[in-house]
Amino acid sequence: MKKPKPLHNFYKSEIWMETRELKIRSVNGRCERCGGIGQEVHHKERLTVDNVKDVSVSLSLDNLELLCRDCHNKEHKRFSSETQFDEEGNLVNPEKHF
Repeated sequence: MKKPKPLHNFYKSEIWMETRELKIRSVNGRCERCGGIGQEVHHKERLTVDNVKDVSVSLSLDNLELLCRDCHNKEHKRFSSETQFDEEGNLVNPEKHF
């Protein structure tokens, strides 16, 4: 699933890269759920094209959580039996999964 352009541009921005690095350092690079090696900086409040310019959502360390890949996949219910598809193979309620 391709990200909308405003989100793609945000995730490529220097300010996001700096904020991401700050979050990683603030938790010593460890997943905040299981203690494993953190790899994904997750927005607790989902980032959308409507709120990407709201720094209290997009760049606030309080809205960010460092997760390992497994915990991030669990958070988004990726590769889960809870993920439902219709008869054409499309995700049902995809906004709940990504």
